[in-house]
Order: sequence, then structure tokens, then C-alpha cells
Amino acid sequence: MAQILELIREDHDFIRGLFDELESNPETRDIRCITLRRELPGHMYAEEATLYARLRDVDPEGIGQSLKEHTEISEMLARFEAIPLRNDAWMPVLADLTGLVKAHFAAEEEVIFSHAEHYLSRSDLFELSEGFGLEKQKAAQFAVV
Repeated sequence: MAQILELIREDHDFIRGLFDELESNPETRDIRCITLRRELPGHMYAEEATLYARLRDVDPEGIGQSLKEHTEISEMLARFEAIPLRNDAWMPVLADLTGLVKAHFAAEEEVIFSHAEHYLSRSDLFELSEGFGLEKQKAAQFAVV
């Protein structure tokens, strides 16, 4: 099994790919929106329940910032979901959401990953990966699509 940072990076790459597909391929937007609605909130929930929970005491400022960004992403995602695909506002809001998420992923991969590698043992990182997968599955059960 991969360790949690690898799983999170794989999710980041998958979600980045969804955004790229949403921007460039109008024919698949409806299904990509459904996938994004399931994957992004589940990913954030699983991070918060596992990695963020474990790092909260050693990096309260960094985790606080990441949690704030998750809230901003969730609010922007809700606005995005409320706009019909064919509405003129859809693409600009997609661009805003994409920028917000990609900036968060970049900061997380630089700062949070570095702290995780410094403060957590290899066995901790592998142990967290199991919980991450379980939390994502749990969140997927409640995804509204």
C-alpha cells in the first residue's frame, strides 16, 4: 500500500486532470462535474480526518490555513454547482475554482507534505493511508450527485 502523501498527490493529479478536462472538453463536462462533486469534497474530508488531524498539534498555523482554504473551496464549489453548464458565468467560475484548488494543492504539497515528512514516521504515513482510503469511501456514500 502507498503511504498517505502518495495517495493525496494521486488525488491532486486526478482532480487537476478533471479541471483540465472541464476546461477543454465540452462534450464530457456533465460527467466530469459529477465526478468533481464526488471527488473533491471526499478528498478534503479524508485529508482533514487523517493527515490534518495528525499534524494539527505540530503545525497549527499551517493546518489552520489549509482548513480555511478547504472552506473557501467548498463555498466556491457550491457556487459553481449552482450555475447551469450553458450559462455564460460557468466558465469564469470554473476558472476561479480551478485557480483556487490548484493553488491550494501546490501549497499543500510544499508546506504540509514537508511537515508530514519531518514530524511523522514512515510507519505513521503508511498507517494514515489506510484511514485516508476509509474516510474517502465514507464521504463518497454521502456525496450528492
